[in-house]
Amino acid sequence: MVQKVQISDDVASQLYELAKIEHISATELITKLVKAYKMDIAKQNELKEFFKPYQKDIAGFKFSREEANER
Repeated sequence: MVQKVQISDDVASQLYELAKIEHISATELITKLVKAYKMDIAKQNELKEFFKPYQKDIAGFKFSREEANER
């Protein structure tokens, strides 16, 4: 399914400039960027799931220097 996406002139200019530097088409560059972004999100989600059991709610925690010094 082909969809059209609107971007600002500034972003389009940067896109074509980067594509030219990389010697690829703007479409190929967008494809690479989307795939890389998707992989980054997957890695972030994997890390969130890994650390989920180690997260603690410290919203009610109050540090008391005097109490800590007593220990």
